[in-house]
Amino acid sequence: MTKWLQNVKIETDYIKEGSFTSGTNTQVVDLFIENDEVSKIRPHQKRQDGYEKVDGQGYLILPGIQEKHCHFDKSKLGTSWRPITPAASIVERFTQEIEELNELDVAFSTRMKKLIEKERQHGVSFFRSHIDVHPKVGQKFLQQTIETLYDYKGMFASQLVAFPQHGMLLSNAYEDVKTALANGADLIGGVDPTALDGNTEKSLYQTFDLATQFNAPVDIHIHERGEEGKKTFYELLKLTKESHWQNKVTISHAFGLNDFIGNERKEFFRQLADQQISIISSVPLNGVIPPLEELRQFGVDVSLGCDNVYDSWSPFGNGNVLEKLNRYAEIFNITTQDGLTDCLELVTGKKIVSDNLWLQEGDEATFILVDSSCSAEFVARQSKVCSSYYKGKLVFSS
Repeated sequence: MTKWLQNVKIETDYIKEGSFTSGTNTQVVDLFIENDEVSKIRPHQKRQDGYEKVDGQGYLILPGIQEKHCHFDKSKLGTSWRPITPAASIVERFTQEIEELNELDVAFSTRMKKLIEKERQHGVSFFRSHIDVHPKVGQKFLQQTIETLYDYKGMFASQLVAFPQHGMLLSNAYEDVKTALANGADLIGGVDPTALDGNTEKSLYQTFDLATQFNAPVDIHIHERGEEGKKTFYELLKLTKESHWQNKVTISHAFGLNDFIGNERKEFFRQLADQQISIISSVPLNGVIPPLEELRQFGVDVSLGCDNVYDSWSPFGNGNVLEKLNRYAEIFNITTQDGLTDCLELVTGKKIVSDNLWLQEGDEATFILVDSSCSAEFVARQSKVCSSYYKGKLVFSS
C-alpha cells in the first residue's frame, strides 16, 4: 500500500492578535504513505511520479478518534425499542441485564457490529471495550466479541477489558477473569471494591495479582462516593506504587474525586499524576462529573468515552465521542481557540498544536479528514468526518 494523499490541511501554530488567539495557521501538504506509515510530509504540489494519488480535497487532517470506554457485549442496537426496566440497585440492574440480553432476538455479533459502525462513522479508529466475565456468563461474551472482531481485522485497533461486573469477590470471578486474560483479554477491570465487594483490600489485591501475573493494565469502574470512594482511591494508589504499575492503571467514572477537598485534594491529585494513573469519563449530566479540567491541570491524563449506547442501563447514546467532547467543553466553559484545540487531546491522545506538527514522518498513518477550518471549529461545531484512515487504508468515507 504505497500512495500519495495530497492536498490536506494541517495546523501548524496559533494566530495571535495581541494577547487574543484568533485562530490557527495551516499548511497544505501531501503525505506519502508506505508500510502503514507516513514516510514523507511535503508541501503540496503537482507530482509526476508513478504512485497512486488520492485527493484530500483540502480537508483538515486530524488524529483518529479513540473510544476509550464502551461495552460491545451490552448493546441492544438493532432490536425493537424497549424502555429501561426499573432497578432499585446496581446489583438488581446487572442481575436482570443477563436475562434481558439472553432474550434478545438479534444476534450478539449483529448488535456489536451496529455499535461499531455507529462509532466508525464518527472517526473512531480505536476501541477499548469492557466485556463481562464472571461465573454467570463465563467466557461466552468474550469469545463472541473476539469472533466478531475478526470481521474487522485491519480496520481499527482494539483492547478488551476482562470485566467482573458483578464484583470480583461478590461473584467469585477470579478464575473466570484469569481464564479471560489467558484467552484474549488485554486488561483487567473491576467495579466498586468497597461498596460492592465489601472488602477493598482483598478485592483490589486479587485485581493486581492477576494484573501482574499477565502483565495486564488495570481499568476499574469506581462510582463510590465519600469515605468509601476515598478508601478505594487510596488503596489503588498504594497498590500501583507497590506493583510498579505506573502508567498501567485507569479509573473509569471516578465520581468520588469530587469529595477530596483542600490540601488533601491537591496532594492526592498530584499523586495520581506522579503515578501516571489515568481517568476516563463519559461526561455524565447528572451533576457528579469528576473535576476533569482540574485533574488535567495537575498533569493527570484524562480521556473520554461513550460508555452506554442503548443498553439495559441507558436508552440514550449515539456512538459519537465528539459529542461527548463537545459536552465536556461546554460544561467546563472552554470557549477559546487554544482551549478547544487543546481538549481534542482527550479523544485523540495527541496534542494538536505544539512546537512540532502532531503528525511526523514515521508515524502510523491513522487519521481522519474533516470538513472544518481548524480543530477548534471541529470540537465546537462537531464538524463532519469525511473519511477515516487506519494504517494508511481508507476504512470509512461519508
